Amino acid sequence: MSKRILVVEDQEDLRAILRDFLTASGYEVIEAVDGGEGVAKAVSERAHLVLMDIQMPVLDGYEATRQF
Repeated sequence: MSKRILVVEDQEDLRAILRDFLTASGYEVIEAVDGGEGVAKAVSERAHLVLMDIQMPVLDGYEATRQF
């Protein structure tokens, strides 16, 4: 079973860079585009690691992290 990493980032180009790098390194990547979606996926997907952007719409990274 590969390790799952949740990438919470609102900019598509940065998500793409992380997705390409992490999948090439053997990780399963789960993506969220804002803090609210990040909280929901952190709970439902049970990722092993979360890479969280700080400045995002809906919830910023600090508040999203507090919620899970």
